[in-house]
Amino acid sequence: MKTHAMNGLMVAAAVLMTVGSSLAQDIPLLRPEERRAVDKQSDDFNQSITPVLREAAKSTVRVWSGTQRLAYGTVVGDGRTVLTKWSEIAGAGGALRIASGAGMDPSEVRAVVVTGVYDEVDLAVLKLEGDALPPVKWSDGEMALGTFLAAPQPDGRPGGIGVVSVLERNTRETDQAFLGVMGDPDHKGVGVRVASVEEGSGAADAGLGEGDVILEVGERRISGLLELRNALIGRAPGERVAMEIQRGEDVLKVEVLLGNRPKLPQFSGDRLRQMERMGGPVSKVRGPFPNVVQTDMRLTPDQAGGPVVNLRGEVVGVVLARVDRTRSFMIPASAVKRLLETEPLDPSVASVAVEPEMVQPRGARNMRPQGPGRAPRGGNQERLRRHLSDMERLMELMREEMEGIEGNEGVPEGEGEAP
Repeated sequence: MKTHAMNGLMVAAAVLMTVGSSLAQDIPLLRPEERRAVDKQSDDFNQSITPVLREAAKSTVRVWSGTQRLAYGTVVGDGRTVLTKWSEIAGAGGALRIASGAGMDPSEVRAVVVTGVYDEVDLAVLKLEGDALPPVKWSDGEMALGTFLAAPQPDGRPGGIGVVSVLERNTRETDQAFLGVMGDPDHKGVGVRVASVEEGSGAADAGLGEGDVILEVGERRISGLLELRNALIGRAPGERVAMEIQRGEDVLKVEVLLGNRPKLPQFSGDRLRQMERMGGPVSKVRGPFPNVVQTDMRLTPDQAGGPVVNLRGEVVGVVLARVDRTRSFMIPASAVKRLLETEPLDPSVASVAVEPEMVQPRGARNMRPQGPGRAPRGGNQERLRRHLSDMERLMELMREEMEGIEGNEGVPEGEGEAP
């Protein structure tokens, strides 16, 4: 009980310190004595959390090319192996080196070479020359929602603080279960009325057709489109699911083999991209990833690749990406350990999966409303699906923005100098 209370107090303190620091910078109406008080509290908090970061900081390095800092790195394995953000170092024009500690002493600077790439998670494997560095000690525990997190800098200072805001999940759209039906949004009765069925989908193979009403998925009664979507969360492609449908006066039982959700092109959402970049620069590659934990730590793209610790100083994961103003992604320790047991891709054939620009469908700029009584043109169903996908992404971003208004804004990081 006392541990939970202490954790809660420290999370509250972190939020107050970081938000207070942000306010001190952004609101010119603070009186000088108020600004000094906020700054002092922020400094006091940073000093209080430094002991938690001490061990993990020894396994944290900065990756440089020339005078440009590209990313952070996490020392793993035998102490001569470093994981770092692949897309941030792939285009480096010169030789790579890492700096541990403050990076000011020649003994803290090492030459490194890229020996492998885990392209699914956008991580590169570096091998360093010279003496080994202390490798991280991974946590064996599971993270709970709201778990306090901190990202250390190599010199031991906090580079970011926050909490777990969304538990581990797969963000790859094509890895998500796909039923293959389009629901009728105008249906007023129970269940979900099928407006159309995707050709070749599990729903089509099971015999579902336009006009059928989905009443139950598994043992879950379906009250609407949102409930149908929620019923598929946690299910995987290749899984069979029992469904109850109504066809006319008959109630039937069917079994559907779930497929993989198709990857759809997106509209050129300039506003959507602008929202995602609110609050500063974002990572070149932000996903999709097979295993991520979402946090509200306010990190910079060149901090990707560094370790993340909990309140006990245990390394619980590695930063994968700065996604937008309120979100950063990390890969949990359990997934990193599994990853390190596999063979990475040869860097000479690895590509950088930079997020593509949104695709403007042909004729989209000249699309006109159909108007009452006009027959739908071919391809409208496809466009509708893309519209719905865009709307879902926008609604998710809006929800994250609202939840983040009173959330943790992170701790600004020192710039440092090139070693």
